[in-house]
Amino acid sequence: MTIGPARRSDIPAIRAIEALPAYDGLVGRWPAKRHREEMSDPSSRYFLLRGADGEVEGFALLQGFDDPDLKVHLKRIAVRHAGAGLGSVLLSGVLARVYAETGVNRIDLDVFVGNDRARRAYEKAGFRLEGVLRAYHRNGDGSFSDMWLMSLLRRDWEAQSSARLPTSKL
Repeated sequence: MTIGPARRSDIPAIRAIEALPAYDGLVGRWPAKRHREEMSDPSSRYFLLRGADGEVEGFALLQGFDDPDLKVHLKRIAVRHAGAGLGSVLLSGVLARVYAETGVNRIDLDVFVGNDRARRAYEKAGFRLEGVLRAYHRNGDGSFSDMWLMSLLRRDWEAQSSARLPTSKL
């Protein structure tokens, strides 16, 4: 498995993952034009998880790399086979790349209240719950959903990353 940037030619694979029934009501679905526009925005970055065969196994979209406060927003993350651990692989790889390759200080995200599986995955990666965004997301039927706001600061990521490094005996 490798993690790298997406290309326009990857948009059909990204859209196919978004459209999986497991993500109904949990992950947004954009038309190809919207993804092309987002890929053209220099403040946004798509990351892909590719299998050994080169197939797209998952993607993540982060926005706001031009923010003067050095914060970005994890807009979307999804994998082809939910529940197989690929989401954790993708998320940890994206976090490592962002914190190693940029000056970003904070990554935040919002997740639907009640999506406990996603919340646990984010907490496992080091994200902390900051609160509830009430009536934050407008659903397709016009109703509104509450969202949990979560974040991971560089200092927390660095502390947990160094804690996971194997220690050598002298």
